[in-house]
Amino acid sequence: MILHADADAFFASVVLRRRPELADHPVAVVAHIIVASANYPARARGVRSGTLAQDAQRQCPELVLIDVPRAEVEEAGDALFDLFHESARAVEPGSMEEAFLDVGADSSAQAVAAGHELRRRAAQELGLAVSVGVGRTKLMAKLASRAAKPDGLHVIGAEQEAELRRCLPIADVWGVGTRTADRLRELSISRLGEIDAIPYETLRRHCGTTMARRLRAIRDATDDATVRPVEHRSTLSSEGAIKGYARLDWTPRQLAEICVERVCRRALRAGLVATGVTLTLRPEHGAPDRVRKRPRAEATADPAIWLRVTHDLIDQAPVPALAGLRVTLTGLIPHDRVQQTLF
Repeated sequence: MILHADADAFFASVVLRRRPELADHPVAVVAHIIVASANYPARARGVRSGTLAQDAQRQCPELVLIDVPRAEVEEAGDALFDLFHESARAVEPGSMEEAFLDVGADSSAQAVAAGHELRRRAAQELGLAVSVGVGRTKLMAKLASRAAKPDGLHVIGAEQEAELRRCLPIADVWGVGTRTADRLRELSISRLGEIDAIPYETLRRHCGTTMARRLRAIRDATDDATVRPVEHRSTLSSEGAIKGYARLDWTPRQLAEICVERVCRRALRAGLVATGVTLTLRPEHGAPDRVRKRPRAEATADPAIWLRVTHDLIDQAPVPALAGLRVTLTGLIPHDRVQQTLF
């Protein structure tokens, strides 16, 4: 059995850890005038992620808007994934707040016990509500976590799985976008079970080979059930802002140190080392980003090495009125490949 763990209203939840007095108020976290995350009281009033902040406030006049605390969000995301890795033998990230987990469960009961423990620790140690779905495949685990929200745990057993594979609306299938749904609608397909009446070649012509195979596999219950750790990423990034909520402003060098530590920790956790670094400096007032790159002959994920390089890139040409920066490790390769080459 697979777990899908997903932190509820992640950005908003991170902010509300320090603003508990706002827990029952509609709150939206904003990035560049766009709503990045809304808590559940705000969602109940029609506020949705991706909308303009001014439109959200017209929809909900009592809405409290808070800028994304980038550094705090990244720190919370790292801590959440540390917990995921402590709780599972394999972790496949979906985003900075969600992942598929292989906890080595051979039964629903074992998976449920692991899910409850993960949720307990996330609430107690991180102050975050995490919804957990349990299913036989990734799709079923993902559907289960959706059903578990907010702040719950849901299991899709064999009987419900069979029903979903017959009646699930195409629009609810993870990975099926609007364009594919429209093409399937042309074939009079609105639910998974209706695929049975369509010849494979017809399905392939309308949706492409990859999507046709995936849809058939889902219908036949042979879809992906393997949790794959991130071992093939070519880049990893960490970014932050000079100014943040309830803290002193950082200098560019201090912010670089925090970002380098985070991104190197992620690389080491994934068993990856880098052959280069890219520094993206984000000036205030919407000025164009400044991008600087530096390769390195020997691959490493040592934060001390990449911090020296990053500080050097910052010092080359300081950017006045810097709003934030991003550190990206590039040319990532598995650590064991480097060892084999050296041997």
